[in-house]
Amino acid sequence: MDDYPTVITVMWLPALAYSLFGLILGSFLNVCIHRVPRRESVVWPGSHCPRCGVAVRPYDNIPLVSYLLLKGKCRSCKGPISLRYPLVELSAGIAFYACARAWQLTPPTFVNSLFIGLIIVLALIDYDHQILPNVFTLPGTLIGILLSPFQDPALYREAAARAVAVSLSPESPETMLPWVASLLGAIVGAAFILLTGFLYQIVRKRQGLGMGDVKMMAMVGAFLGWRLALLTIFAGSLSGSFVGIFLIRFRGESLQTKLPFGTFLGCGAVISLFFGVPFIHWYTRTV
Repeated sequence: MDDYPTVITVMWLPALAYSLFGLILGSFLNVCIHRVPRRESVVWPGSHCPRCGVAVRPYDNIPLVSYLLLKGKCRSCKGPISLRYPLVELSAGIAFYACARAWQLTPPTFVNSLFIGLIIVLALIDYDHQILPNVFTLPGTLIGILLSPFQDPALYREAAARAVAVSLSPESPETMLPWVASLLGAIVGAAFILLTGFLYQIVRKRQGLGMGDVKMMAMVGAFLGWRLALLTIFAGSLSGSFVGIFLIRFRGESLQTKLPFGTFLGCGAVISLFFGVPFIHWYTRTV
C-alpha cells in the first residue's frame, strides 16, 4: 500500500513530460494549418505576425505561455492573435498526455501521437477551406501501413485480417497480421466512403463526399484497422448530423448547407482510437 503513490507518480510524470513535447508540436501544427492550404513553406520564413509581418521573437513563441503573457495580442502591432493557436497547442498537449497514459510510452504511444497530429491538421484545414490536402492524407496512409508493426495489437487483432495473413504466410501469420490488417483497414475505410458518396450522388443528383474524405479514411484505416475505421465513419456521421440539425433548427440553414465532413471524421477518429475497442467489445457481447 505504501508504494501506491510512487506508482502513480511514475505513471503520470513521464506522461506530463511527454505532453510538453505535444505542446511544442502543436505550435508546428498551427503553422501547417495556416500555410499548407496557401501553398506556403512551413519552414521559411519563420513565425511572423500575419498582420504586420514582424518576425515573432523566440520568447514570444513559447506554447501557451507567450499567448497568456501577451494577452492574446501581437507585441508589435497589438493586433489580436487568434484563440485557435493556444487551443491547438493545448489540444496536442492533452492528446500526447492521453496517448502516454494509455500506452505507457511504448511504441503505440508515438504512432498514435503522430496519427492525432495528422488528424488535428486535417480537421482544421477542412473546417477552414473544406479541403483535405494530399500532402497529409497520402503519406499518412503509407506511414500508417509502415508503422503497423508498432501499433497496438488490440486495434489490429481481427479475424478477417488473420485469415488473409494465414493464406499469405501460413508459417508466420502473426508477422503478416499487422501489415495485412493495416492495408485492409485502408481499403475498407476508403471503399466505404467511396461507395457512400457514389450512392449519395445517385440519389441526390449532386456530389456529397469528395475524394479528400476517401483518402482521409484510407489513412484512418491504415492506422486503426477496418473495425475502427467503420466506427470512425459512424461517429463522424452522427456528430455531423447533430451539428446539421442544430444549424437548420437554430440558424436557419438549409439541407444544402455544406459541412466539413473531414472535421467530423477527425473527431470520430480520435474517439475511436481511445474508446473504440472497449465499445466494440461491449457491443459484441450485448448483441
